[in-house]
Amino acid sequence: MKLISKIATSICFIAVVLMAQTGNSFAQVQAPDPVNLQQTIIVKIDNLGDAAYEFDQNMTQAQWENFKNSTLVNDPSIARRNMERSMSTYVIEDFNRTTDDMNRSVKMTFKVKAMAEYNGNGNWTFKLDSKNPQVSKLADNSYMLISNMYMGNALTQQTIKLYFPDGASNIQQTTDSFGKALFTYSKGGGLMSYLSWNNILGVLLIAAAVFLVIRQQKPAPPQPKVA
Repeated sequence: MKLISKIATSICFIAVVLMAQTGNSFAQVQAPDPVNLQQTIIVKIDNLGDAAYEFDQNMTQAQWENFKNSTLVNDPSIARRNMERSMSTYVIEDFNRTTDDMNRSVKMTFKVKAMAEYNGNGNWTFKLDSKNPQVSKLADNSYMLISNMYMGNALTQQTIKLYFPDGASNIQQTTDSFGKALFTYSKGGGLMSYLSWNNILGVLLIAAAVFLVIRQQKPAPPQPKVA
């Protein structure tokens, strides 16, 4: 599989898109908590390297009022259009955005094709833009990353929960030369990667079709001669 772009789009950038859409008024709000914004991002990677995102952002009362008065709240297509423009080298599918007045939060869900880079022989790479995050292992195939960053004048705390596909192995977390989080893992590759039920069924169907063709082309036995 070949990535649409060699440079992986960062999860942090998704948050920047939403911040830009809601205007600079967030940066002008001084909440009692030093963390002005809290964001939770769930990323689930499938066997093909596609990533399903679930992005939640909670707001203070003042931030929520600013958001409710913006054009974004009445036109979710603006969020999708801006995201597609910013991530033009990727294919975004199944975009959806909902708001929760009770909890003063916004949720965006979408799928990004080919977010993980396939390096051959069943080896994959998944890059994040979070610099020097606190990384903790939740389970064999899931990790949590926590990082703080400034967007404008607002201190934002991001909690990223990253889920690798079932059967992924040798998951390793490191950083690149810029201190940004980088994950490598193994999934598939070699003969065993092709032995899925779909592939097995396909082989059986092809074999059955070939058998029928050969059977139909088999010459009929000679008829006994009548004396």
